[in-house]
Amino acid sequence: MEKKNIIMVGQQPYRINYSNEDHILFVYMGHTLAEIQVFESMLCFTLSAIMKDGQAKSDFEESMQNNTSKTLGQIANIIKSHLFDEELGELLIKIKDKRNHFVHGFLRKYEWPMLGEQMHIRENKYNQAIEEMELLQKELREVHKKIGKHVAENKLAKIGYGTISNDGNIEIIADNVV
Repeated sequence: MEKKNIIMVGQQPYRINYSNEDHILFVYMGHTLAEIQVFESMLCFTLSAIMKDGQAKSDFEESMQNNTSKTLGQIANIIKSHLFDEELGELLIKIKDKRNHFVHGFLRKYEWPMLGEQMHIRENKYNQAIEEMELLQKELREVHKKIGKHVAENKLAKIGYGTISNDGNIEIIADNVV
């Protein structure tokens, strides 16, 4: 085994059986999927808090369970109907559409695997894909902040909202806990 094809996680070696370009693409895709899951979890939490505000903890937990089985489109449309800011509601729908494109058509858009192309064309496609993922990650965090702030400021639910910054610090967005 060549050393460059091995990544160590603790004492466990993992063999990488694809190109460096694919490796970095997959790392970015994994990070973007993690950001999407955090965003979706936040929306489920927000919807549960709005729908079950002031009720028992077990009702909130039941609502969370029910909401996690809904599609992102269903959750986004329900939350949108509770928002007082139409522009924010439209932004939520746009980010849902971008998420769907990423999950269902991203690799197809960039014609992966990019095998027979000249190297400079392949590199350009990889760079475009990574830039698109970085932008989506940023937009997810921004919409997360805006929704949290809107929900708290308009007292749609008695919750505090925070987010984790790129450097791993927790940022309080709004605090409406009574």
